[in-house]
Amino acid sequence: MSPIITHEDELELAKTEQELVKEIKKLAKAQSALVNSQKKYAENLTKATLAREMMNRTYRDVLKQMQTLVRERRSNIKDEEVQLFDDIIHQNDKYIEANKSYIDSIKNLTLKKDYLIEKKEEFADALNEVAQRRSVIIKKALFVEKKKNSLEEGEKIKIYESELDDIQREFDRARDVMLKKINQFLQVRDEVDNLWLKVKDTVSKSS
Repeated sequence: MSPIITHEDELELAKTEQELVKEIKKLAKAQSALVNSQKKYAENLTKATLAREMMNRTYRDVLKQMQTLVRERRSNIKDEEVQLFDDIIHQNDKYIEANKSYIDSIKNLTLKKDYLIEKKEEFADALNEVAQRRSVIIKKALFVEKKKNSLEEGEKIKIYESELDDIQREFDRARDVMLKKINQFLQVRDEVDNLWLKVKDTVSKSS
């Protein structure tokens, strides 16, 4: 046999929902701090990439002078040196290109993660509203039931039932909003998952 569901069970659900709201908010705060760290990482990587670009320009200046001097036997420049410098320059070009793609993917990810956190908090707020209204409607239903059992006069019972209907409609609206917020959150979460894959695709060797 299935267990009998009581009003206490529904009140316990409302209480547990509010505990979940606190945990969602706590996670959102932790994720926000993580996103800020990722933004800082992207900023530092941008600075490092710019420094590499400046260095590579100087490498090219040196290489150009070496290529001119290597034609002279007494220049103390070997063909091997010229080739090594040329290789370094070309490898740096690859690193720079890879880093720029990687940085762009991280920036896109952090922007979307900010939006995900926003949607997560909206969902938490909507869930909190549902939990509060769930508690209110259960208590009101218990009140009406008690009044009926005490043989309260019919007109007053009708008023209580009308109030209960109003509370039920408010609960239904709050639940509809929560369902909308859940779906919005899940949609953005899928978008974030896809952006993580794009970050993975841009990962390349870089020294």
